[in-house]
Amino acid sequence: MSRRPSLISNSSSISTINLGNGRASEPPPFSKKSSPPSHTITPSNSISKVPIDSMDPDELFRKHNIAEIKLLQRRLRTDADAKQEELRLMVGERYRDLLQASTSIISMANSSQRVIKALEETKAAILAERPPSVPKYTSIRTNEDNHLQALQVLAAHIKLLLDAPEHLWRMLEKKKYFSAAWLYLLSRVVHRALVHQEQDEEAWHSQGADVLESFPLVQRQWEVVAQFRAQIVHKATLFLRDFTASAQDICATLLSLHLLDSRPLSDTLVTLLGQRSKSLQAVLSKTPTPQGSIRELKSCIVEALDSISQTVGNSRDVFQSGDLHLSLIRATLEFIQTDAVSPGLPQELQLTTQTLLDSLSSSSQLSVLPQNLRLYKPHVDVNSQFSSLPLTYLDQRVSEWFHKSTDIFQRSCQMWLLDAHSVKVVWSIRRFVCSWLQSSVKLKDSEMSHIKSLFEDVFRERIVHIWETELSGAEQAFRKQLTSAVTSVKSNPGASPDISPVTHLFDAPSLPTISQQESQPLQKYRASLHRQLMGRVFMLDNVLKTLEKCAATLQEDLQLVLGDENSDTLSLIAQLKESYEPLGQKLCSTALANLEALVDTLSDETELDISALVFVGRIAEELSVTSPFIPQMSFNKAVTLDFQQKASSIYERVIERWRECTILRILSRHRVPTPFEGLNEPCTGPSNNLVESLLALADSILDLGMSREAKRHVRLADRTVHLFISRLLDREWEYDRIQKLHDMIFLRKISELWGPGWGDVQDSLDAKISRIRESNHELPTNESILSRSADYLAKSQTILASALPPKHPAKSASLGKFAALLPLGVPLSDQESRVAVETARPSMRFAMLLVN
Repeated sequence: MSRRPSLISNSSSISTINLGNGRASEPPPFSKKSSPPSHTITPSNSISKVPIDSMDPDELFRKHNIAEIKLLQRRLRTDADAKQEELRLMVGERYRDLLQASTSIISMANSSQRVIKALEETKAAILAERPPSVPKYTSIRTNEDNHLQALQVLAAHIKLLLDAPEHLWRMLEKKKYFSAAWLYLLSRVVHRALVHQEQDEEAWHSQGADVLESFPLVQRQWEVVAQFRAQIVHKATLFLRDFTASAQDICATLLSLHLLDSRPLSDTLVTLLGQRSKSLQAVLSKTPTPQGSIRELKSCIVEALDSISQTVGNSRDVFQSGDLHLSLIRATLEFIQTDAVSPGLPQELQLTTQTLLDSLSSSSQLSVLPQNLRLYKPHVDVNSQFSSLPLTYLDQRVSEWFHKSTDIFQRSCQMWLLDAHSVKVVWSIRRFVCSWLQSSVKLKDSEMSHIKSLFEDVFRERIVHIWETELSGAEQAFRKQLTSAVTSVKSNPGASPDISPVTHLFDAPSLPTISQQESQPLQKYRASLHRQLMGRVFMLDNVLKTLEKCAATLQEDLQLVLGDENSDTLSLIAQLKESYEPLGQKLCSTALANLEALVDTLSDETELDISALVFVGRIAEELSVTSPFIPQMSFNKAVTLDFQQKASSIYERVIERWRECTILRILSRHRVPTPFEGLNEPCTGPSNNLVESLLALADSILDLGMSREAKRHVRLADRTVHLFISRLLDREWEYDRIQKLHDMIFLRKISELWGPGWGDVQDSLDAKISRIRESNHELPTNESILSRSADYLAKSQTILASALPPKHPAKSASLGKFAALLPLGVPLSDQESRVAVETARPSMRFAMLLVN
């Protein structure tokens, strides 16, 4: 093809200047117009007025002699030095940079002017061309038309190759990997057609065109396009990690790997599962923060479940064929090979070369491509093993991946649930997971059952571990508080207000101030009143609440778990019950073992040891009677009854030791008067010595506290007084027989009040009374002494109340409103009273003392 010379190239008056990626015309820097030599010399006195800034150097040498030129040179140097000094003063040490910048600006301005001038000349040259003539089409096809059409087809080939990188980048950004792979394969066919002369309709060499020689850009452009193959494969592989992608997007991506990388369908399945394993590992490697652990924990679990479910479901949607339908990827391959559209094949997968070219921005320019290119299809053989996937292989691979992934997921869930420190949180997560499983449609029933069983094991283990931690903490706290309280009682004699229920009963808690009228202070005040009414002293409550708080928490957990009985939870509830019972029994047994160990360790040597022993006994009594610990701790009645019996047994052991020590201590202080003591005073009632011993016994019984079970307190007082009188009768009374008779009859009266079970004591008293009367027949009658004893007992029934029965049935009906306060009757007021205890006589100066 001949080339028409342009006006620009033929112009001899234009030179070229480098513009970076082309050449442009430029006038010469100095116009060298010929002019006649001038013989006129400028006078020396006018040399300073010569405008040398705009004068040509050649012109200066023509007009001036050497001396004047040197003078001009000196003037220029002087001006330059002055300007430099002025510039230094103005900009400092950076004047060189300023000079360079100004020089660059001037150079850029000159270059811009030259570019503008070149463009104007180009425009003038274009306008000077003649307009092309309108082509006249004829029915006869000339060689020039064939040549033009061949050039158009060649241009379309090159246009597709040139635009391919831009289209490929756009497709990769939109994640259309199937279209990108198809365009890459089409570009490869176009390159072969250009380079290897494989054009069927028009051969380039027949038209006098050598592509490689005339268009070297083709080979370089193909080298650019060829680099996209690895990028498409890499990005398509990474896209498979996105478990939120739809089945048709996954199918299109796998087809791009199948076509570009020549991978069998079995390998594409392995690739999909391998990439999903990496995405699942990324999800499982997340660590929920403590601030939002529950919310983030649920999010991580659901994300992992979605990843597993979507992977299994998408694998079956893409590769699994049925009796009446083909798999998605097989239907797409059938369409590529035969253009047969299977039912349910999405429009996005019905890709052809023509639809691909129509989607490009230069589709109108590519319409002249030959028919064989516009009908191009990648080579696919649906009947070969390369393009097929057996159903057994699919099921095996998917099943292996599912079980492996769920095993890893189970271990991650166990780590995640370590941040859930309560059964309530674990159970809420379980409900959340169950609701997700019910809404999932991607998994089979067997797979759903497997995940559910996996989660049940995880939740059961975590709940049992939480219970073990709580029970272990309660056990350690109970042992610590118990040891600390016993040590405090033994080492601190002033701790009696903290262990005495009677003292605590009359010690009112402080009222909340006006500024504290909020719910929390009022609740604390209400709890203090409740503990006071229950006889819970501070130290006792501190020891028991370690167990009771744990029992209350476990009771809430059990109610939460047992209250969710449905068909899906029964097996888990049964397993939790089975795991909980030995844990609860262990805490109960350990608590009782700690109490028994202390009971065996404590001695009976001092009153502080006895106080510590009684304190341990009160703990055992509270646990066996009033404490909510065992009812909340165990839902097994047999276990509850056994615990209460063992705790009651510990209490009885403590009371027996206390009773022996107390009676021994009182009897050791029981003073036996001499035979001549008190002879000057008439004997009208029991001796002061006996009354003091009974008062000491009553105070000791009172210090034990009032039991919540009235029968237990009555039984305790009954046995204690019974043992005291029995031990007292074994002693020898070496004093006045009349006083001894009064004491015996007084004790006989007390034994009658207690009723049945005192036959042995009454017989011993009757025998002693008979022996006293046999030795002296002049003693007062038993009836008169008994009357005095009854009256004395009525007068002292208040101070001896804890050593007497709570009420007397024979007198309750006749006393009326006084029955509750004076169960032994109202004492007579006309008889002379005697002080119950022996006191010192007042001195003469007693009335003179100033008493506040």
